[in-house]
Amino acid sequence: MKIELDIADTNALKIKSYSDNSFTVNDDIIETNIIISRERMIDHWLSDGYSHFATQHLDEIISWQPEIIILGTGSSLTLPAQDVTAYVNAHQIGFEIMDTGAACRSYNLLVDEGRNVVACLFLSGS
Repeated sequence: MKIELDIADTNALKIKSYSDNSFTVNDDIIETNIIISRERMIDHWLSDGYSHFATQHLDEIISWQPEIIILGTGSSLTLPAQDVTAYVNAHQIGFEIMDTGAACRSYNLLVDEGRNVVACLFLSGS
């Protein structure tokens, strides 16, 4: 799905489109799960897939000091283990869980609003 952008900050990392097997971030096609913020991105992230997502994967994300973490769980919403949510809440960070399409759109909107957001995005089937 193509996402229409109103890019106020031309240096911000934005998701231009996504599909079941790739993301287009600015002009780069990424075919792996990613962690993304306005200023940085990690690709080839958690190649084992969403089913292996656990609290230890949050430490690096939390070190970026986001006010909100968005978790895109693939083609459908799948809640993480309760300890994952408790771990994020203990750090007083907002935590939103949704399918990856909704997560991409929400991430772009929050970046446009100037919010300090990090999105953890899983491709469908990963």
